[in-house]
Amino acid sequence: MSLRYDLQSRPPLAVLAASIAQHMGLMAVTLVFPVLVAQAAGADAATQANYLALAMLAMGLSTLFQSWGGRLPGLPRVGSGFLLPAVFTAAYLPAALLTAKTGGLPAVAGLTIAAGLTQITLSRFISRLRPYLPIEIVGLVVLLIGIILGVVAFKLVVGLGQERPLSGDGTGAAVLALAVMIGLAVWGTARLKTMAVLVGLAVGTAFHVAWRLADPSGMSAADAVPVTALMPSFASSLGWSLNWPLVTPSFSLGLLPGFLAGALACTLRGFGDMVASQRANDRDWKRPDYANIEAGVLADGLGTLMAGLLGTMGLNTYSASVGLSVATQVLARRVALGVGFAWIALAFLPGASALVLAIPRGVLGAALLFASAFIVLSGVSILGQRMLDARRTITVGLGFLLGLSFDQLPAFYSQHLSSELQSVVSSSLILGLFTALALNALFRIGRRTTLRTHWKPGTGFSTLRPFLLDTGGVEGARADAVARLVQLAEEFSTSAPALVEGAVEVAATFDEHQLKLAFTWAGRPLEAGPAPSLDPEVDEDAVMNGIVLLLMTRLSDRLTRRVLADGRHELVCVVDQ
Repeated sequence: MSLRYDLQSRPPLAVLAASIAQHMGLMAVTLVFPVLVAQAAGADAATQANYLALAMLAMGLSTLFQSWGGRLPGLPRVGSGFLLPAVFTAAYLPAALLTAKTGGLPAVAGLTIAAGLTQITLSRFISRLRPYLPIEIVGLVVLLIGIILGVVAFKLVVGLGQERPLSGDGTGAAVLALAVMIGLAVWGTARLKTMAVLVGLAVGTAFHVAWRLADPSGMSAADAVPVTALMPSFASSLGWSLNWPLVTPSFSLGLLPGFLAGALACTLRGFGDMVASQRANDRDWKRPDYANIEAGVLADGLGTLMAGLLGTMGLNTYSASVGLSVATQVLARRVALGVGFAWIALAFLPGASALVLAIPRGVLGAALLFASAFIVLSGVSILGQRMLDARRTITVGLGFLLGLSFDQLPAFYSQHLSSELQSVVSSSLILGLFTALALNALFRIGRRTTLRTHWKPGTGFSTLRPFLLDTGGVEGARADAVARLVQLAEEFSTSAPALVEGAVEVAATFDEHQLKLAFTWAGRPLEAGPAPSLDPEVDEDAVMNGIVLLLMTRLSDRLTRRVLADGRHELVCVVDQ
């Protein structure tokens, strides 16, 4: 049996330190993104070192925003309160690289500020946008993120694009690290399971170093420094490297669409990460907590805004950290606080950037591949919450397939999309997301939200059950919510023969917030009856009606009864989605 450290728990110091190190090691790979942006802008070595220090400061502050989950008087809640660190994201990378080449780092900072303000604005409308952001699209986003991260991780593991792919010090170290992580996660003790990734990183890095010491002749110049080759001699920069302001933000409207698309993608990705975190922290999870999601998206936007003010590129919640938390069962908020403060401390430590990025890329890929497996499963689980009809199946399926096609057919999209569209549709996640959002909006046209039928109690419940199941499937309702409606209808059917004169009008109303089942009939009302008794003169039908009403009240989130103007009786049962 594995140990589990829940959100508000206080893990032992050893577990806390190991978890902080694991998350920071996994986050370190995304620091390559701001390095690439600085290089695209033509920054010199000293500027790149300063840029990376500011990037670590931005990661720390944004992680603290997300983990706070509190509010100041008169202001909205900020942060989901989950172990959900912030990292630099590929969603902004294409637009940031293009902007860096044409407008320099000041333009990147300015448009990153605009992206942060966009996310902050979107966070205030998450609940209102709920019909256009249904849970199955969130599940699609999480699934695509897991697959994308898994593919990136696999490329890192095998050394694709490097001078020496499938090398012993690269791929060999990565495979060993992955084997250690899997072995400890499956067969390790409860304590070791919480440190599986950290131990795997340590073993893989040690193997990498030992291999190179034993066979230095097999290294190329590019291999000599695995990740820091991306940066000119940061390790030798022992002076004070954190200087701010690095740039004065500027704005270019022509380059804005790519950043706005990135902001929307990050909002949906953060949405998915927060739903996945809610599932991980609540064993009885049934539906998204939208107030929590709004606070989390607000923190994500504030983090990107802060990154722009510091002069760096945009951030987003890190899906891999959700997978890592699920894998190790360490979900404590204290880990997020430790991660945030640790990145802030490293930002002020001279030469820390070289130390952070010294972990071999293949070994980092092994950790990312390990976490990606849990993200993919989380996406599948979220999709499984809904009964998918043809419309929703097409929305999810085409979004998924078109998203994957972006990475499979890059030449096709680069040749046939205009430069403006290429700045917007910059990744498989954005293409898949936009496809699903467009189809979801299209399929809402002409859609009926209330379906009706007439049911004769004499035919039995078996004739009513298919109507409810088919309606639930058409409307894509949660399977467990439809099951409760079926139970409600079955309970009502036991009393209906004694109450109803003629047929019952049954109306089922479905939306993203609730499911409503209404029975309307002529005859006697369904009322609370006398308590069950052995008295032979007691009205057994009245007793049974009272029991049915009690059961239906408990099965419903809300139940109302009334007499209509035409004398018919109406019973309405509401189940929240």
